[in-house]
Amino acid sequence: MATAVMRLDPFRELTNMQNRINQLFRETFPTLGEQALTTGAWAPTCDIYESPESVELWVDLPGVNKNDIHVSVENNTLSISGSRQLAHEDRDNYHRVECSYGNFLRSFTIPANVDTNNINAEYKDGVLRLTLPKKPEAKPKQIKIS
Repeated sequence: MATAVMRLDPFRELTNMQNRINQLFRETFPTLGEQALTTGAWAPTCDIYESPESVELWVDLPGVNKNDIHVSVENNTLSISGSRQLAHEDRDNYHRVECSYGNFLRSFTIPANVDTNNINAEYKDGVLRLTLPKKPEAKPKQIKIS
C-alpha cells in the first residue's frame, strides 16, 4: 500500500491570505495598483517584443488623444505619460465605470544596445507603438567561412 507524502508549507496559508487581501483591495480600489503611487492614476498595459533589429513596445491607450501622449528619453529611461479624460463628467447617470481615467506614467530602462537617437513612435487605433532600433554593432552578424 503506497502512502502519499505531502509537504508541509507553514507559510502557504499566510501567502494565500495575503493574496486574498490584495485582491480585495484591487477590487475595492481599482485605481490603486502596485504602481499607482509612482505612476499616476492608472498604468496602461504594455507588450515588449525584441527582434534582432529592434525592441518594440506596444502600449494600450484606448480613448487617449494622440496630443495627450508624451514620450521622452532621458538617462537611458524611456517615459510615456499623458492623460485620459472621462467622456462625460456627469457621474450621476453612470451605471458602472470600469475604465481608468486621469494621468498615467510608464517608465522603462532602455538596454545599452538601443540607438536612442532613432526611436520611432506611431499611434494608431488606440495603440502606441514604439520601435527602438538596435545599434549596428549590437545586431548579429553572419561570418562567412572561406
